[in-house]
Amino acid sequence: MITFIHGDDVVSSRNYFLKQKNDNSITFDAENLSIIELLQSLQGEGLFGNSKSIFIDNLFTQKGVKNLNEITQVLKEKNNADVYIWSNKILGAKVLSEFPRCDSKLFKIPQNIWAFLDGIRPSDSRNVILFHKALNETDPEIVFAMIIRQFRLMIGLLDDSGKSIDEVKRLAPWQKSKFIKQAGLFGTNKLKAVYKKLYEIDKSSKTGTTGLTLSQNIDNLLLEI
Repeated sequence: MITFIHGDDVVSSRNYFLKQKNDNSITFDAENLSIIELLQSLQGEGLFGNSKSIFIDNLFTQKGVKNLNEITQVLKEKNNADVYIWSNKILGAKVLSEFPRCDSKLFKIPQNIWAFLDGIRPSDSRNVILFHKALNETDPEIVFAMIIRQFRLMIGLLDDSGKSIDEVKRLAPWQKSKFIKQAGLFGTNKLKAVYKKLYEIDKSSKTGTTGLTLSQNIDNLLLEI
């Protein structure tokens, strides 16, 4: 069985992907994959022996997609193994239709989270209200990761150095326009100051040096910006 684990809720999908692994799992990076090794592991031959499950990363990245056709053909011919393929984006019906018997695990970010992220403004009390609506849909850790991403992309689009970032380059024109408009409300210096504060919150949460919960720290940040 081939299972595609995909969607824009990268944190949840990645956690699910990793939880499926066991001591007999083999992981391949599609960007640097040896087709011979993949074929041998699917057949239970070679250095890997008899594997129960195979995990493939980065198949739909700019580099990994170059091997997509060859990997697809191998998986179609050797379809008796448990194969898990992870993508950090939503896979379209065309991709999934290549494997009629596949299992699709889609992890989508709830609309309340997008409304909160796109609605973050300087000196706006609604920031906190929208944040707590987002918490009704998911965990604070996931929302926090999305806040970091939001500010990283805004900085990347205002700062020339960010143009080389893959995540920025992958944005559609309408997405870039939306981020640039939101970033313009802050300005580069303000965005970098907020991003620094986000780093400090992340560090203090991981090291246990804060007396506040993650949600409380985010509340304070949203009230300060």
